[in-house]
Order: sequence, then C-alpha cells, then structure tokens
Amino acid sequence: MLRVFNIAWITCLCVLSNYVLLGMCGQNSFAQAGLWGVGAYITANVVMKLGWPPLLALLLAGLGTGLLAFVLGFAFFRLRHYYFTFASVGLMTILNGLFMNWTPFTGGALGISNVPSFSLGSFVVNTEEANYFFIFLIFVIAYLLIKKLYHSPLGRSFMAIRDNEMAANCLGINSLLTKSIAFGITGILCGVAGALYAFLAGYLSYQTFTYQQSTMYLIMVMLGGTSAPSGAVIGTMIISLLQEWVRPLQNYMQFFYGLGIVLLMIVQPEGILGGGRALYEKWHSRKRPASTVAK
Repeated sequence: MLRVFNIAWITCLCVLSNYVLLGMCGQNSFAQAGLWGVGAYITANVVMKLGWPPLLALLLAGLGTGLLAFVLGFAFFRLRHYYFTFASVGLMTILNGLFMNWTPFTGGALGISNVPSFSLGSFVVNTEEANYFFIFLIFVIAYLLIKKLYHSPLGRSFMAIRDNEMAANCLGINSLLTKSIAFGITGILCGVAGALYAFLAGYLSYQTFTYQQSTMYLIMVMLGGTSAPSGAVIGTMIISLLQEWVRPLQNYMQFFYGLGIVLLMIVQPEGILGGGRALYEKWHSRKRPASTVAK
C-alpha cells in the first residue's frame, strides 16, 4: 500500500502544477505528463551518465524542465484561449515521440533501467518506507510554496489574468510574461515529480509519459476543485485509491472516468472542494437567522 501512496504523492506534484496553470492562471494544458517525463529522463542521464549526485540531479530536473516550459511559454502563450490548449496537445505528442525515438537520451523503446535510488552521502532511500517520508517531505515543501504563491503579488497577477486578461493588461500586467512564468512553475513541479519517479521506479519507459496521463491529471484537479491547492490533493488521492481498489475492472476505467467527468461538470463544475464550500455557506446562511432570533 505504501507504493500506492508513494506514486500518489508524486502525482500530486503534477496535479498541483495543473492547479497553478488552470486554477490560478486560467490556462488549460495537456503537456504535464511530457514535462514529467523530461524531468525523469534528465535525472536518469545526469546520475547514470555524468555521475552527478542525486540531489544535484533532482535540482537540475526541476530547474531544467522549468526553464524549458518557461521558454516554450513565450511561443505558446501568443496563442489565446483554446489555441494554447491545442498547442499543448501538440507539445505532448512531440515529447512522447522524442521519448520513444531519441535512443541516446531515453533508451528508445527499451527505456532506461537500473536508475539508482536517491542518496545523500551514506544515506540511501531504497525502501518503500524511506521513499514515503522522502517523497512526502518534497510534496509538503511544494504544497506550502504553492500556498505562499497563492497569496503573493505574482499569484494575484495570475488570478487577474484568469478573471480578465484584457483588464489585467490595462493594469500593467504583462500577460505573456506572467503566463510564461506560470508555465515555468508548472515545469519545475513536473520536473521534480519526474526525478522522484525515476529514483522510485528505477525504470523509465516512454509508455509511462502519455497524453492519457496528462488527461488524468486534469481529471484529478477538476474532481478536487481548482479553487485551492487542497483540491488537487483531494482529487489525486480519490482517483489514486480508486484505481487500486477497482483494479479488476481496469479495462473499463476509461469509460467510468469519462462518465464521471460528464456528471461532475453537470452536477458540480467547481469540484468536490467547491461543492463542499457551497454546502457550508448554505448551512451557515440558514444557521445565522436562527442565531439572530435566539438573541
């Protein structure tokens, strides 16, 4: 069961990146799994071919993937609205093709095996328990940083663009630069997640980093809700545990995912978190008049 949670916390980082881009900045991307793969392959090559320490590889995976996303953002965010979404689908397709065919970097169809576990000096993270605490620590740090970003001036710029990009431009916000920064932050989170996955799994295959996985990340953040970072965590945990519990029905999961999205968008488009807040506000508004009468 620890393995399930280890993968779930790594997935949370990718879904948090969707929260930054979609929930805060209002931009929809299907390239997250590709950026996740970039971070994983950077880590494997830096550790195995260059012999660099795993900690340095982890940092390089995050910064390298973040820089790639930031640079691509300047090209892609010249496109508006759903055109950026289409461009992200193209990027995901290109990255998956590179993962499959760029043999010197990715191992091609055979992938990369025997990626060493994370280590720091003589301390080696090579058990499920050690991986759990290590991955969870990285997740908590990332989550707290995203919470801080939410209340920062940069976070408010993201949300201004989400609410009304034209008005944000009139207020002096450079929307192209700001959205590129958001995409760069997305890249950092996915890159770190890729590094953690490489250390945990020890084997990388292009079949892991697919368009379907990017779609799953969007489902997770939409299920939990895009109004707060905790929504990303809620959606990830529900689907990760659900996948484990209904494993015998794996062949039918795509059908249930699709049906679930349709029902969610009809019944509660703001996700579980938004629905919970609406219920609380409704209950609180009913309770307040009763309290007033009692006084």
